[in-house]
Formats: sequence, C-alpha cells, structure tokens
Amino acid sequence: MAIDAWAKTGGKQAAERASEIHRGMVEVYRLTGDKNIRPNTISYNAVINAWSKSGCDSEAAMRAEGILHEMLDEWRRQRQEDGDGGCHDDDDGHDDDDEEEEEEEERNNLGRVWNKQLAGGDLNDMKNEKGGDTMVKPDVVSFTSVIDTWAKSGNKHAAAKAMTLLKQMEKLYVQEGQRGMKPNVYTYSACINAFAKSNEPDAPIQAEALLKEMKMSYEAGDMDVKPNVVNYNSVINAWGRCKSEGAAERALHILNTMESEGVEPDALSYSLVVSAWAHSSYPKATKQAEIALLEMEKWAKAKNAAIDDAFDSGLSDHDNSNGQSNKDQNRPASLPAIRVHLDVECYNTVLIALSRKQEKDAPDRAMAILRRMQYLADHGFETVRPNARSWNSVLNTLSRASEKDSAERAERLLYDMHQNGVQPDVFSYAAILHAYQKHPSPSAAERADNIVRQMELQYFDGALTAAPDVYHYTIVCSCWARSGQSIAAQRCWEILQHMKTRVDQGFEDCKPNVRTYNAVIDAYARGYHVEEAEKLLDEMIERYNQGDNNVKPDGFTFNSVINAWTRSRRSGCGKHAEMILKRLLEFHESGNRDVIPDSRSFSHIIDYYSRSHEPDAGNKAEWLLIGMMKMYERGYKDVEPSIFTFVAVINTYAKSKSVDAGRHADRVLLLLVEFQKRNNIKSLIPNTFVMNAVLNAWSKSGHDRAGERAEEILLSMQSDLESGKSLRAPNTRTYGLVLAAWAKSSFTEKAIRARKILNRMIKESKNKINDHVSINVHCYNAVLNAVAFTEADLTTRIEAFYIASMTLDELINSKNVEPTSSSFGTFIKACGKLSLPVNLAQPAIQIAFTTCISLGLVNDFVLTQMRYSLSDEHYQKILGDVLGDISPNKNVTRKEGLTMSEIPNSWKRNVATPCFDERGEWWNNDVS
Repeated sequence: MAIDAWAKTGGKQAAERASEIHRGMVEVYRLTGDKNIRPNTISYNAVINAWSKSGCDSEAAMRAEGILHEMLDEWRRQRQEDGDGGCHDDDDGHDDDDEEEEEEEERNNLGRVWNKQLAGGDLNDMKNEKGGDTMVKPDVVSFTSVIDTWAKSGNKHAAAKAMTLLKQMEKLYVQEGQRGMKPNVYTYSACINAFAKSNEPDAPIQAEALLKEMKMSYEAGDMDVKPNVVNYNSVINAWGRCKSEGAAERALHILNTMESEGVEPDALSYSLVVSAWAHSSYPKATKQAEIALLEMEKWAKAKNAAIDDAFDSGLSDHDNSNGQSNKDQNRPASLPAIRVHLDVECYNTVLIALSRKQEKDAPDRAMAILRRMQYLADHGFETVRPNARSWNSVLNTLSRASEKDSAERAERLLYDMHQNGVQPDVFSYAAILHAYQKHPSPSAAERADNIVRQMELQYFDGALTAAPDVYHYTIVCSCWARSGQSIAAQRCWEILQHMKTRVDQGFEDCKPNVRTYNAVIDAYARGYHVEEAEKLLDEMIERYNQGDNNVKPDGFTFNSVINAWTRSRRSGCGKHAEMILKRLLEFHESGNRDVIPDSRSFSHIIDYYSRSHEPDAGNKAEWLLIGMMKMYERGYKDVEPSIFTFVAVINTYAKSKSVDAGRHADRVLLLLVEFQKRNNIKSLIPNTFVMNAVLNAWSKSGHDRAGERAEEILLSMQSDLESGKSLRAPNTRTYGLVLAAWAKSSFTEKAIRARKILNRMIKESKNKINDHVSINVHCYNAVLNAVAFTEADLTTRIEAFYIASMTLDELINSKNVEPTSSSFGTFIKACGKLSLPVNLAQPAIQIAFTTCISLGLVNDFVLTQMRYSLSDEHYQKILGDVLGDISPNKNVTRKEGLTMSEIPNSWKRNVATPCFDERGEWWNNDVS
C-alpha cells in the first residue's frame, strides 16, 4: 500500500503525502463507487500511523485525531444507512456460545495489529475479522495510535486528550458493545506514557491510578489489560520527572512492589529509579542515587549469573525459571537468554548530579563511581565502561570543589583519562580551566594560560578535534584578573588581541564576547588601570552600535568600571564613577532595556563617599541613595537599597564630623523608615545596626544637643525592647556611643548624665535584662572622659570630680572588670582639667598614681597626664616620694618629666596594647 510506504518513511512531508493519497482514494471512491479502492479501517489506520511517525508534535496529534473522528463519522453514517444505528457487535448473527472463542480470537488479532503497526509492518496484511477490509470502523489500533501520538507530542494538554479518548473507547465498549474498540494493554500504556511525559503536578498520580485500574481489571478477569514491565516503567518515569517532594521515594516504592505483583523489573526499571534520585531536590538524593546504582548492579549480576547457570546446564532461561533443573539428553540445546547490559548513561546521570550538587565529598564519591565503572567494564559489563561524558562529569565535579588541590586532582584525572584510551575534548579542558578559575593564584593563571596554548598545539597536530574557543580564552582572562599579578592586565589585553587575530584567521568561535571584555575590564580594575578599563567600555559600546551584539555591555561591565574608579584613590574619582553611572542609565534609556543598573551600581559610589574626606561627600551619597529609592519605586527591583546602603550614607555624614552630622543622620533614618513602610520591605526595618550608626553621627557632631538626642534614641530603643521588639535592642556599643556623645557635648551636667547611663548599663548587665549589654572597662573610662571635659561652675566641677572618684573606686574594686592604664590616666587628666582646689585634687592624684604603680599599669599616657595635671611642686613631691627609695639621686622635674625607659619595670609590668583605635573608639570592635 502506498500510504503505508509513506508512513514508514517518517517525517511531516511523508504524512502529508499519505493524507493526500488517502483523500484521493476517498474522492475517487465517492465518484466511481469502485470497491477496489474503497477506504477502510486499514487505510485510515495507515494515515494515522503516518502522522504518528511524522515527528509527533501537536500538529501531528491533532491531524491524527482528526482522521480518527472522520472514521467515527463514516462508521456511524454507514450504520445508519445499514439500519444498524443501535446494534452492538454481538447482534450480527453469531451465537452466544461462540462469543468467548470469538473474543479471544479478536484479542489476538488486535494484539498482532498493534505490534505490527508499532514495528512498521505491512498494514495490507491486517484485516478486521468482521469485514474491516470493506468498511470504515475505528478499532483499538486506531484509538491507541492517536493516544500514542498525543503522548509523544509534547503538548501540555496531551494527557487530558489521551484520557478523553480512553473514556470514549470505554463508553463505546460498555454502552454500545463495540468489542473491537475495547481498550487493551497498549491503550493503557499509551495513556500512562502521556502522563509520564506531562509536566502537570498530578501527572504521576494519574499515571499510577491508570496502572491501578489495569491491575483491578486484570484481577477481575480482563486478560487484555494485564500490566507489564512497560506500564510500571512508565509510572516510575512519571514520578522520576516530577519535581514534587517525595517523588523519587514513590518511584522506588513502585520498583520494590513490581516483583510482588508478578512483574519482573528490567534494566530500565532500575535506571529510571536512579534517574529519579539523580534529579530529585531531596538533600541526600545523590546518595540515594548511588544506592540505587548498587542495587541495579546487584540485580544485573544475579540475573546474568542465572542466565549463565541455565546455559551451562543446557536449559533455557524459561526452563530454569520454572524449576526444570534436569537436562533432557534427547532435547536440543536452547538459545541462551540475552544477558543484562548496564547503561553507561545511567551512571553518567549520577555523575552529572554530583557535579551540580557541589556537596563537600562529591569529588571523592564521583571518583569512586568512575573506578567502579572501570571495574565492571573489566568484569563482564563492557557497556558501562566510562566514556568522555563520564570523565568530563567527574572533572566538572572537581572543578567546582572548594578544596585547594582540586585543580591538581583534575589534571591528574585528565592524564588518567588519556591513559585509559579516552581522548580529552574541549569540555575536558574547560573543566580544568574552571578549577583554576575557582581557586585563583599567580600559579593558577600561568597554568591555565599554558593549558590553552597546549590546546592550540594539539588542535594543530590533529590530537584535538576542536580548537579552544571564546569560552576557554575568557576563563584564562578571568584567572589572570584574579591572580594578583602585576602583569595580569597586560596579559589579558594580549589574550584579547590574540583572540581577534584568531578570528581573522578563520576561527570564528574565538570571537570575544561580553564576558571576555568583562574579564579584561576586571583585570584593569583590580590593577588600578582605570583609564584602560573605561576605554574598553567605550570600545564595546562602539562595536555594539556598529552591529556586534556579542559585545553589548551589560550591567556587570558598567559596574566594573564604576568600581574601578571608586578604588582608584585618585582625586575626583567619585565624580568619574558618577559619570559612568550616568552613561549606564542613558544606555538603558536609549533602547537597551535589558541592561539595567542594580544596587551595586549605586552602592559602589556610596561606599566610596563613606570612605572619602570630600567636604560634600554626605550630600552626594544621600543624593545617590534617593536616586536608588526612586528607581526602585518605578519598578527597578534590582536597585533595591539594602540597609547597609542607608548606613553607609549615615556613616558618610558621621565621618564629616560636621555639627549637623546628627541632624543629617536623623533625616536619612526618616527616609529609611518611610521607604520601608511604603514598600513593606522587611529587611529594611531599622535595627540596632542602623540606630548605632545614627548615634555615631551624633557622638561625632559636637552639637550642643548631641548628648540629649543620643539619650533620647537610647530610651526609644530601650522602650522597644521592653515592649518585645528586640530588633532595635541596645547593645554595648549603643551605650558607648551615648557616653561619647555626652562626653563631647557642652552640657554642664554631662558627667551626671553619663554616670546615669553607666548605672543603667550595670543594672541591665547584672540583672540579665539585656543579653546584648555587658560592662567592660571602657564604659567606666567613658564616664571619666565625660568628667574630664566638664566645663561649669566650681560646684558642678566638684560634683563631677566626686563622680570620677566614685567611678574609679568602683572599677578598682570590681570583681568582674579590671582598670587599664587609660582609666588612671583619664582620672588624673580629669583632676587637672577641672581646676579643683589643691587640697582636693592633689591627694586624689597621688592615690590614683600610687594605685596605678601597684597594679603595674603606668604607661606614657599616665606619665603625661601627671605632668599636665600637677604643679612643679606637687609633681616633684609625688614623683620624688615614689622614686626616693629607688633612685635617690634622681632629680625629678615636671618640665622634663619621666619617660617610660626611666621608670622601674615593676611600674609598667602589666601595660598592654590598648584595644581602641587611634580615635579612641573602643566600641568599634562591636560589629553592631
């Protein structure tokens, strides 16, 4: 038959030609009535078969189903013409006694038809037993072929279409008695396969429900729908393709129940379970995939051992499985069963999963699987011998590992790959290069460079089937950019020029792309070659405008140049960075909507201003921040400012030490609060980190109200904590900043206020009210510092002195906190700066100095404050009395003073390096 011949050809054109021939048959028959060319079930099925083999897309499925509907319409028309509109198949003159025999014969015929049609057999040999060669009547083959076409179509509604056809078949069989349209095992197989290939969330459940329906029908006596291994495998495949939690476990469960339900698994059954685990998102999925591999190996070995035993005893596999162990001498030897072969791609699936999961022990596990594959191949399972994909998967696993020796291990594996007769390809070398890229070092860049040069030579000599391409050269540039070598930028430029030369020589795959340029720009940025980085950006834009889409700059390109300027340490680099940002925004607005700024485009510049000493740095940083906020609210979600961006702007004001720094910080805080409320961004709810930044700005401002405002902020934070809002809970740094704010304020009673803050800290720490607050020596020193800078009337100064004396006494007698040299030096300084009556200050200084000596804490700061705080007479008296027994001939004068080298070692035995920085900000050690 011509239609069948075209069907066997395959392809859409063949299906169109088969349809065209069939339409011609229909037209000629209708005109002539020639029964020799009368279309029948076989001809229609042949056309359906042609579409089934045409490529199985949605169009093919719709065309096949359309032909099926034509058959149904023609069949119903013929029945009406014959006056048989309501007759069943058993109303055709056959006796009921012959019905069972007839059904059995029909089942056999339909089975043969389906098998031949799947195998592309000659449809001219297939006749319906009830005149299918002379009339059009869809049969189980017709329906099943259409269902199968839908299953393979990839259409998202394919499973639903398949189920509709299945229900239609069941209706025709049950309600109209059309036994020839009764679904059989192949029909259910096609439907289950449709669900197996579906992406619908409930597809595996539906596939398993169909399998259960088959089992129930079979148990009820329907031999046509006895489930087989293909059906079970399709359901396992459905679960394996499913992304829902527990899918792989369900696939394994089905495998485990097959044998108990009378169906022996095959190699595909095990492979599908392995694949299910390999593609699962379950945390330990790869380990389960490895266990499934071992189970498959165990099954395959046992299966082959049984086959070998049967062959050795002269029995067929069928005999052996049925317990016939005695060989019949007169019986000829049976053909042995086909041995089980393991699939290398099943192992590769697990190796690829390991390379993607990036688990810590993944490299060792991947290596173990590779070695086991080699062992199996050497012991009877040749089909599992590692191929290039296997080796490359292990190389990829090593390339993504965090261990520093991963690159060296990858190179050793590459050598083993070659020794085992598998030629490394460009993907093998790419994995090695990626390993060096992940672990940058000077030697890594040199090694990566050398590998690509070796690839060029191997390609020239014919040892490598493909030359290194843009991917390989780009990785080498990235390795150089991160190498830290002074020649990195120059080498990247040389590689870029070499790539352009290779393109001119005909190697189009070497054409530099945006990633290549980004790597070279990154090298320039890291080497502070900012002008060169900007020139490359200019070149990319120019080439893109000339039509080269491969070098269209992206957000990373612009951000790299912005970052280069902010790190250049040159005058006016902030302005240059802002100009690049402006160019990025203009490039985006000029039609390049996919090239958009992100938060880094702005934050790089804001961070620069937070480090700079430019007088208007705060205003510039705040202007950029406001720009970010506006862009975000216009829909640019990648420009969302982080809480660190707001803090950076606040810190920029704090660094200026302007008298208005605190007020500016309050304004930025208000911007943050309102922005957070408008956009409901939980990560931007002000926390302790933000509030401490504001306090820092106030503490450095020197504003008259700095202390009061800082204490107001502290009280609001304390109130939040008491109401259960721990996000803004004050910590040790919070209190330290408030103390610093009071110390630098001009408030006359700042010593009293500072002491109250210390009392609150002591209470919170002692009573465990706030776990984030702990008392240390710096808290006491901060109160002493507030006293030292008190400027008021004598009564207030005397009161401040007593506060200092009480604070030092508490510190000296504390069981949990020990004084430092700074404690005594600050106290002595306070006594001198307060201009107290001599009878009050001189004894206090003497006691403090004597105690400092006894504790071995005398340092240069203490000696200096002794000089500044005492008169000549008192200085000579106190120092002379102390040194009298040690150096009786030493003439001590305040003008000359004592140096650290002149005092006894016992005085300075416990002097330690101070933990505060040069600005005395001891609380900066606290991250919050």
